[in-house]
Amino acid sequence: MRGNGIRAGQVELIGPVAGVFSYTIAVGLVIVGPVFAVTGDSLWSGLCPALVTFPIGLALTVQTYRWRRSARRFRTAAVPATAQIIAVRIREGGENPDIAELTVRISGPGLDTFEADCEVPTGVPYPRIGDRRRVMVDPADSSFAIGYDHLFEQR
Repeated sequence: MRGNGIRAGQVELIGPVAGVFSYTIAVGLVIVGPVFAVTGDSLWSGLCPALVTFPIGLALTVQTYRWRRSARRFRTAAVPATAQIIAVRIREGGENPDIAELTVRISGPGLDTFEADCEVPTGVPYPRIGDRRRVMVDPADSSFAIGYDHLFEQR
């Protein structure tokens, strides 16, 4: 939490290609029920899958919109900064990759230094206290994206 009462939050971003892919999957999930209803034996053969896939497709559409909106905002408003890791907790993923839950101190030119919590996939080597990561921060609300090197391209 920052001194002015604003809670800094991590933002997930996706690029345009991933956005199109995600929207395509969402549309497929939304229309699978009606397609089964038309091609199946009865309306029930389409209604049953639609009860499951329609809400998932709708939620994926909304989430993709948020990811893409954040990516556009970060492209125009975000500034580069540095995040120093001050606490690490590794959450084992089992069959999935492990996740590092980090507490970071973010600072950079034109920014008030603040602390925030975030999650990143672990890599080799695992993140350690004192390591530094590049981040992009939107100074308006202190939201930040960590681990997105494509945002650091020279314009």
